[in-house]
Amino acid sequence: MAIQKISPNPFDKDSKLSDLAKKGELIKEGLSFIVPIKNIIFLTILGIVLIAYFKISTAIVAILIGTNILVTLIAGYIKIKEVKAIYSIETQDNVKSYRKLLITNEYWELIKSIFGVIVNGISIALIFVFFYSEISNFVVQNIPANLPIKIEGLKYIIFVFVVFRIFEFVMKLIRYNWIKNLKESDDFAQVNQEYVLIEKKLELIKFIPEMSVILLVIFLIGIPYWIPLIFAGFMLLMVLLSIIELKRIKNVEFDNKRIDTSIVQHKIESYQNEQVAGAVFGIMKTATGFKDMFKPMGSSLLGSGKTYFPENSLLLTNYRLLIVQIPVSGGNKIVGKTDYVSQNFFFNRGEIRQKGEQMLKTNSISQFLQLATNDVLYSDIKTVTLKQTKITIEKLSGDKLGYVFIDKEYIEPLKKLLQLYLKEKFIEK
Repeated sequence: MAIQKISPNPFDKDSKLSDLAKKGELIKEGLSFIVPIKNIIFLTILGIVLIAYFKISTAIVAILIGTNILVTLIAGYIKIKEVKAIYSIETQDNVKSYRKLLITNEYWELIKSIFGVIVNGISIALIFVFFYSEISNFVVQNIPANLPIKIEGLKYIIFVFVVFRIFEFVMKLIRYNWIKNLKESDDFAQVNQEYVLIEKKLELIKFIPEMSVILLVIFLIGIPYWIPLIFAGFMLLMVLLSIIELKRIKNVEFDNKRIDTSIVQHKIESYQNEQVAGAVFGIMKTATGFKDMFKPMGSSLLGSGKTYFPENSLLLTNYRLLIVQIPVSGGNKIVGKTDYVSQNFFFNRGEIRQKGEQMLKTNSISQFLQLATNDVLYSDIKTVTLKQTKITIEKLSGDKLGYVFIDKEYIEPLKKLLQLYLKEKFIEK
């Protein structure tokens, strides 16, 4: 499996979001192979210490440590099967591939969880069946009398451990069933929205019992009552914010055919006999000076927001530079941690290019005008500077606009058109 095949490549002009998700999972799972190696080394050292220093029975250590090493090795084998299953998923169909990837990944995570619960249960049962007396003698002989750790206490500790392991497994089972039933859609962003909602719901479900246990422990150890009250207030606030976040994410609406009219910079006029002469599909706004670095490019609060400058394409007509937003997955929305404008620029230019080129074939300027967020007439331009893959537009008014693109194939056609329409106003660096 060559590294270039699993590394997300922002220079791939045909990149897709499903391909990015697939490569991200492959990298994550690949890096996680370091953990089993560390665990085996740690368990081996721990076993030696328990036998040599604490004089614990070799048989007990063999069951405890040996079982965990065996579990780690088998979990590694399961992880290899998971990586192969993810690698085999084709990404031609952007949305279906992404949904299949999510379901496949959760299926193997569930398999690992089932295996872990079974093995842990067997190892604990074996120890108590065959070595209960040895454990009792060890506790009596080695734990100081003033410490409240007795054999009965160990039973409760193990019981709590088992309960948490079962709870963890139940959460994995719920997660798999929810993701398995993800709604099918023709929009990548809608599938991802459902996935983010599931993750946030599960985080809330896990948070409430875990924080409740901590709150109970704080209350029982006898510290001043106002401390548990503050902790309870904090917990309620976090639950409330999580519920609001869920609602905000759920209320995000996507439209992969139109743009958010609130981000249009000014009214875009139509001109008679205007024709598109060329285009650069896959651009992103950038700063043109020190002041621009402090201007907000977007905002997000509690799971949802939007980017103020989502334009992703530059069109050159016989009248002006037309800046448009070709509608693609996610539009100008920010959902959870996903900023779709930057993500589409780096990893989904294939969709931008495909839709843009299809629109060009109709030879109609009207559909691009409906998607325009800004424009600059040639007569209003002071200079246009092209430096490699960055274009800076300075107006006669003093205002500046800056955009970058990644695909170098656009440089020469863009240069020729700018020279044609702008003459001495065009500057190449």
